[in-house]
Amino acid sequence: MIAADTSTWIAFFDGSRGEDAQLLDRALEDRQVVMVPVVLTELLSDPKLPSDVAETISEVP
Repeated sequence: MIAADTSTWIAFFDGSRGEDAQLLDRALEDRQVVMVPVVLTELLSDPKLPSDVAETISEVP
């Protein structure tokens, strides 16, 4: 189980192939991610965040 920080989520959404984004990708596939409330708040505060992405990340436990 992991809790990724905001910068890792941003890198993941930007298509980064860094180690942190790859680990997040694998953890999401394995349903091994929890969303920290402050990270969710930071991500949702981006006015350019697509609504489908906002909906998806809001569903992460």
